[in-house]
Amino acid sequence: MRARATPAAPSTHHSGAGQGLPSAAAVRPSAALGATLAACAILVLLGSPLPARGGVEEFSTFSVEAQEDDDESLLDHLLARMPLAWRDEWERSPLAIRSAQGCLTSGEWSNQTDFKMRTSIGRRAWFGAALRQYENDRIQYDYTEFSIHVPTRLGTAGWMFRPSRDKASQDMALMWDLGADTSAFQVRGVFGLEDVFNNFWEFRQVATGGRAEPYLRHPWEPGLSVIVRRPRLRAEVGGRYLTPSTKRVIITYADPSLDHVKTLWGTLAWASVEARALGFEWEIRSLNHQASSTEHPIVEPQPDGHNFRRQWSVEGAARRRIAARLTAEARWHYQSRTQVHAAPVDPPRFDGVDRVLQLEAAWSATPSLLLRLGGLRDRVTIRNSGITAPFSFGSRTETRAYLAAMARFGRVNLQIVEGIEVDHEPYEVWAVHDKGFVQLQASF
Repeated sequence: MRARATPAAPSTHHSGAGQGLPSAAAVRPSAALGATLAACAILVLLGSPLPARGGVEEFSTFSVEAQEDDDESLLDHLLARMPLAWRDEWERSPLAIRSAQGCLTSGEWSNQTDFKMRTSIGRRAWFGAALRQYENDRIQYDYTEFSIHVPTRLGTAGWMFRPSRDKASQDMALMWDLGADTSAFQVRGVFGLEDVFNNFWEFRQVATGGRAEPYLRHPWEPGLSVIVRRPRLRAEVGGRYLTPSTKRVIITYADPSLDHVKTLWGTLAWASVEARALGFEWEIRSLNHQASSTEHPIVEPQPDGHNFRRQWSVEGAARRRIAARLTAEARWHYQSRTQVHAAPVDPPRFDGVDRVLQLEAAWSATPSLLLRLGGLRDRVTIRNSGITAPFSFGSRTETRAYLAAMARFGRVNLQIVEGIEVDHEPYEVWAVHDKGFVQLQASF
């Protein structure tokens, strides 16, 4: 474990283990596969599969610079992802929980937990409840959701409410679904009504975190995702857009000239394609997450304290069964990060690029036990500008070996990953520098 503690700061759910899918030889080729893949590859440049529902917190807490507190942040996120082989069971289970956790630094932990359940409230309609937590060095949010879903001839209409102790932060959403988790074509649409009790339904300011921050321009968040499922192909593309918002931050009621003005907007786009062809299982996926915010005194519109951050990635993988129980995989991940500040602080600019090569072998010891052995190498290039440049370990190369065991106990899936750093670290390390991760999924 790493001895250096760092302050807490504000992807995706896939792993290199793809076992559980039918073999490539089990499905016959399709003449239209090449054209379909070419069309889907264009969509992949947009963004990685994420829920259609979002919230303001997924943009307001989003940080690029904070990830530099962990010099191996991308490697940690890749090893903490939920195994791809568990996805279908999760999508089709009406009652399930999953959690991916792991070590970032000696003082920071990554936690991503989802819980969902549903029950009938009539002959066709159903009630849903969900818990979604995402806490790491990228973003932080904690949502509890209650929803009602009513099937119609034109799809399933829905309504969602997200309570919170902070009244001004409670969200609602209108939803519409066409298709199901087992259908060949599925569309999910949502129109998020963000912070509905802040100058919207109550038509007055509501305190946020003990301070009044009434909206002058209220945000909305429309989102859409489309999934195509075929025997040899699965494709998904989607996105969300947080419309520009403006808040008045009331510092004191005694002097309105001391008030501040805050703005925020953001976008999130994702896409993925999975296919079987030429004896291989192929993956390509991408994610684009960006946000922009400002804050300035109401009497001084310039300078505006601008803070723009953007993170996008593209990833490709090829997997092949080379023996009855042995599978080999190669994966390439490219990630670009940018964060730009403007006056009144000296305007620093942070740019980081990660290039990760991952090689892995997976052996099915028994039908319920899979062992994975692999390595990752990340070439990180960092460029900072400005007098007050953010903290960074600078350009570097991070190399890691890892061993994982994935087991199934009834309807409970468990994976434990142990990562061993093989580079010299720029901070004190006791004995071997290791990092552990665990993923759990259970359906009821």
